[in-house]
Amino acid sequence: MALRPLIFGVLFIAVFVLIILSIIWVDKSHPIRQPDPLAPTAPANTSQPAQ
Repeated sequence: MALRPLIFGVLFIAVFVLIILSIIWVDKSHPIRQPDPLAPTAPANTSQPAQ
């Protein structure tokens, strides 16, 4: 009885389905490109121009 190929086939299909579901299951509530709030920013130019 060919039980081993059946088990391997079912496992292969299960892994394939899990990969597809993990690609689809992405949380869309958070923007992907969001600036880091703790990232250093360039200081504002508050100096007066020389006269």
